[in-house]
Amino acid sequence: MKNNNALKLSTIALALGVAFQAQASELERDPILDVTEVIVVHGEQPAAIESSTTHWSLDAEDIKALGAQSLDQLLKNVPGLYVRVGGEGTPRVDVRGFKARHVVYLINGVPANGAEEGQFDPSLIPASQIASVEVSVGPTSVLYGPGGAGGVINIITKRGDNSPSLSGRLEVADDDTFNGDISAAGSGEKWQGMINYTHQQTDGWAMSDDYEKTEYQQDDTRQNADKTLDNVYAQGSYLLSDDTQLLANMTYRQGEWGKPSRDGTGTGTVKFERVEDFEEVTAQLGVAHKFNSMFTLRGFAYHNQSDVIEIRYKNDSFDTIKTYQDGRSVVQGGNVQFISNFDQAGILTTALIAEKQGWKSLSESPSSSTVSILGDGSGGGGGSGGDDGIERLDDDAWLYTAALEYQYQGEGYGFTLGGAGHEHDRELVSESDFSGQVSGYWQPHNDTRINMGVARKVRFPSMRNLYALSSGNAELQQEVSQHVELGLVQAIGNATEFNIAGYYTDAEDYIAKDTSSVYQNMGDYVFKGVDLQLQNNSFDNLSMTIAYSFLDTEDKTAAADMKNLEHRPRHKVHFNAQYQLPFAMQINLNVERIMDQIYYAEQEVAGVDMMVEQSLADYTLVDLNVVQPLLDDKLDLYIRATNLLDESYYQSEALPQAGRQVFIGINWQI
Repeated sequence: MKNNNALKLSTIALALGVAFQAQASELERDPILDVTEVIVVHGEQPAAIESSTTHWSLDAEDIKALGAQSLDQLLKNVPGLYVRVGGEGTPRVDVRGFKARHVVYLINGVPANGAEEGQFDPSLIPASQIASVEVSVGPTSVLYGPGGAGGVINIITKRGDNSPSLSGRLEVADDDTFNGDISAAGSGEKWQGMINYTHQQTDGWAMSDDYEKTEYQQDDTRQNADKTLDNVYAQGSYLLSDDTQLLANMTYRQGEWGKPSRDGTGTGTVKFERVEDFEEVTAQLGVAHKFNSMFTLRGFAYHNQSDVIEIRYKNDSFDTIKTYQDGRSVVQGGNVQFISNFDQAGILTTALIAEKQGWKSLSESPSSSTVSILGDGSGGGGGSGGDDGIERLDDDAWLYTAALEYQYQGEGYGFTLGGAGHEHDRELVSESDFSGQVSGYWQPHNDTRINMGVARKVRFPSMRNLYALSSGNAELQQEVSQHVELGLVQAIGNATEFNIAGYYTDAEDYIAKDTSSVYQNMGDYVFKGVDLQLQNNSFDNLSMTIAYSFLDTEDKTAAADMKNLEHRPRHKVHFNAQYQLPFAMQINLNVERIMDQIYYAEQEVAGVDMMVEQSLADYTLVDLNVVQPLLDDKLDLYIRATNLLDESYYQSEALPQAGRQVFIGINWQI
């Protein structure tokens, strides 16, 4: 993105921040009025659904200690989640064997997944905007709507009544890497608000010293890995009365970046692609009204729109265009919840959700390096193409959900029952299905909690699955997955807690590309595994966590030599230690070990081309963050290193990842 645009945005953000300053004071409000929490919370205890399923939470202290700069860097610390970077150059979060498109992302309770692929780029959310991250996996609530077979990630952003009046961060590293942000927050008796501006830029990232250079990666800096991104976020709420609250959120992002290509070491095609222009606007308006102690109505409406120009070039000089695509994703919708609080008899929530998903694109394969601007890409439903090298796609679909969920919590136990009906209304066909969830927990004493849950989930195909001109399949059916989970949380003394969850998931009609690169309902996938975590806080100023995830996958319909599913690590080990020295210096050590990950590549066997299983090398990543607070915690000086051991590793075939990077920065607040 142009430097003058960044300057304009930063000037606006600073001006608004100065005008917005006020002494933040915590607003007292009933949690049931909090629209950002999709699951109804009443009182201080966790909701029954959170206690009876696997739920992980990262708060502001975790975020600060880890030194993470974006959402994807935070999520790699969660058991059962695997953050990988594939051919698109974008971080993707896989959960218990399910790919990123099976994860529902929410920002303050509002869906954030795009309409085209149903995915979301977590690197677009800077950590400076995040107050907490709530991760729910397994048999999650029906109130989230369809999808979410992998899980649900809800990003709760910072508020004006729990943030410094003015704060910021500056960070630099090699390769012209600069990250910075500024935030202003304020609150009054009935209102709170915050605005944040973030700027990220880099020419790329360093390759490991152990990396052996190839034809397509000759430099010490990863080629075509530059990125520039500007991000403005604002939110606010107003209490009309003790029983009525209004809220609004807005985000504007713009940027450009490269997609690092394969390095030529594998069998796949080397591509030279860039996102030449990205612009995104999201807006949310919400309201909550408590009629009396029993009945509450709350809901929100939202608009998410992203415009992306992507270009594929013919070679690594990036001077001759091969294909050009101008695409727009629009997701609009609303969610209304009517809550009946029966006090000791439980809580009943009725939800109605309506969402319109639209995707419009224009693609051109020019005969020369000059691309004409051909209009807005509008065309007939489902798309059209011609001999002129121009392809158009313009389609949308409505998704409706009616859900009912009952939560009950007694003395030492609780359970949740939920059911939902879904309808996917497209131009030529309308499909209906249902989801359901039953879960419960039992706490025989204060140190032990046992939970179990089962669920049936549905995911409808995305716009790309259905209508992409080269790979779409309008005959696709919805995916259906069955989930079973059993968990135990056990305090074992000496400030130590043990958490273990075993799961079994059967996914039918799983959508994936066949050998001709066309989307199909591929068959019956099975995911089974264990996530465990051990936390210890028995030593003064020292907190330690070790986590292990085991995943076994199977395609029950595949040939015997292709039953294992690719790009799904069998073992993941994670260790984190946080220590505070006597002079307030804080040290955070993060270690991640990934083992047994396979993929398939075409090879000639006995004169016949066939897909053969290959293995990616195991790897270990060590991150270190050292922070020195100054001026009564008003100023932090820090140094952080990622991939401290400079490991040369791959998460996908022929796509090398970053070597050691060292960042120096400051955090400040007044």
